[in-house]
Amino acid sequence: MIARAVRGFAWVVLGAITLEVVTRQLSRTRLLTWLPESPWSLVLIGLVAAVIGLTVRRDGVRALVFGTALACGLAAQLQFGARLQSDAFYYYAYLRSITFDRDVSLANDYRMLGLGDKPHLFEPTITGYAHSAWTVGPAIVWSPFFATGHIVASQLAAQGREVATDGSSYPYRQSIVIAGLVYALLGWWLTLRLCEHWFSTRLASTAVALMAGGSFMLWYTLVEPTMTHAPSMAAVAGFLLYWITTRGSRTYAGWMILGLIAGLMTLLRWQNALFALVPACDAAVALWRGARTGDRAHVREVLIGGALFTLVASLTFLPQMLAWEAIYGSYLAVSPVGPKIRLTDPQVVLTLFSSRNGLLAMTPILYVSLLGLIGFTRRNVAVGLALCLATATMIWFNASVQDWWGSDGFGGRRFDGIIPIATIGLAASLDVLRRWIALRPQWIVGGAAALLVAWNLTLMAAAQRGIVRLGEAIPFGQVSGAQARIWHEWIGHPFSAPVNLWFAVRNGVSPAAYDQLGPALFLGDPLQPTGRVDIGTDDALLIGEGWFVAEQDDVSSFRWATRHADMLVPLARTAPLEVQVRARAFHFPGAPPQQLTVHIGDAAFGPFTVGSEWQVVTFDTPADVWRTGLNRVRLEFAQATTPASVGLGGDTRALAAAVDVVRVTIR
Repeated sequence: MIARAVRGFAWVVLGAITLEVVTRQLSRTRLLTWLPESPWSLVLIGLVAAVIGLTVRRDGVRALVFGTALACGLAAQLQFGARLQSDAFYYYAYLRSITFDRDVSLANDYRMLGLGDKPHLFEPTITGYAHSAWTVGPAIVWSPFFATGHIVASQLAAQGREVATDGSSYPYRQSIVIAGLVYALLGWWLTLRLCEHWFSTRLASTAVALMAGGSFMLWYTLVEPTMTHAPSMAAVAGFLLYWITTRGSRTYAGWMILGLIAGLMTLLRWQNALFALVPACDAAVALWRGARTGDRAHVREVLIGGALFTLVASLTFLPQMLAWEAIYGSYLAVSPVGPKIRLTDPQVVLTLFSSRNGLLAMTPILYVSLLGLIGFTRRNVAVGLALCLATATMIWFNASVQDWWGSDGFGGRRFDGIIPIATIGLAASLDVLRRWIALRPQWIVGGAAALLVAWNLTLMAAAQRGIVRLGEAIPFGQVSGAQARIWHEWIGHPFSAPVNLWFAVRNGVSPAAYDQLGPALFLGDPLQPTGRVDIGTDDALLIGEGWFVAEQDDVSSFRWATRHADMLVPLARTAPLEVQVRARAFHFPGAPPQQLTVHIGDAAFGPFTVGSEWQVVTFDTPADVWRTGLNRVRLEFAQATTPASVGLGGDTRALAAAVDVVRVTIR
């Protein structure tokens, strides 16, 4: 009886927090004034109530955990100021337009949502509509929450509050914030059920908790929940769960339900269609076995099931096709305002390891997951290979998108669909790690000791460089920051390994250079056939010896170079290039003509005459003088003169020429 009362009390507290935060989100008013105003205080109270409730009874643990996640997640959203933002406006425009205007003519919706300053959206399509490169699926799954927002907005307006009831005001927008959290929790629940197909509940729960807290999905649950990533992840998790649950016993109705889920997940994010490869692998194996054994009935059954799957998936995808037809006059369309897809030129290495939102570099828990997925595949060959194929294909596709780094997003956001698969891999890794540690506990002690040694070595290096002054008080943040920078100099970004180490060895630079130079290679985008080194502006990583401090005149930023000035030109690929050097010679009365010779590797080009006014020296180079990666370029001038020696002040620098820009362009 006492245990039930305590558990009931926990639920009452969580329910009160949920009700209070939902009220604040939708109406900007406080309902339960006896609760603290601070969102973090609400989170703390919710966690304490949950812990008390979990300690008294063992049944109903899962429900209480997800109830706590809902209450605390809503409070955290309030703390982080979660709101409709970024690409979510474009998805939301569909929802508002379909609900209130009964069309997908989005021009007025864009203006209503504050997107009127983006002229490319308003260039009329063939049907006279505004452009949209976004999916209509989020409008469908958000609609129940949007309807709740409409009820709240209508009530507030009836009370005399200045709240619009046309879909543009905050009750509608904040309802989508709540939807993001709900779909994220649904996705984690489905992922938990998926993992429980192979692992114990405790192990599966641990994997889900670690992935939820250690991946980019946390950002798209609490900070930007109005993006499509939460419902997309949930849909893929549901698809995979239904696939594995019905695998081997799937009826025609089961194929149709699977097709329905496939169509829905594709409506949310088009690339989710790639996960249809998972049941396709099963079907291919079944067809091969049936053909080999002469089992025509089984072959016919698989073919009919696959046809039903495809038919229902296509019908479910019909809302997007209707939207395309209305906007672009075709049931299958590619919007010109979306990023280009280059399937023959994927940036796989950068997409995975780059410090520019690289999947593994920014979400290192996925290292463990992918290793675990390999081990999982060894024990579950057919299932594992299908999951690995879908994951590899998704990596290839996302690496082929023009902005492979996901624009201004947090982490590898476009990989939301592989999160359920990665959680399976993480559970497999945890299973192996648990047994491995039980047999080798000394490795835990050794790992901790290694960290302490690394701490001491970096502290010594900081002291030797004078960053940490011996015998003086210094804040921990300053000390640890200096140590982290030293560690970075030694090994680079730890989660970009081993690619950054290979980059360092190949190019003769520190592994730390990969962080910025790796994603900044010129010519990586076929649509941008030009690379530019702006001397005097953010050039520190690309210039070597022979340069003086950056300066600025009325037109340009530049640096003075002495007779020999070294620089790096980073290239993603080699090609015949036109090279341009914008420079002006140091001039004084009686100065001889300045000559410039450009050395690229072992090849020399020039000499070229450089005058006293800004000019562009242009010359062509063959592809074989360049290399993929960092190219060392030396600007060699005929002479350098100190201004002091020719009566032009007391400047004792040996100046040859001022250099503004070095540009390379594919010929």
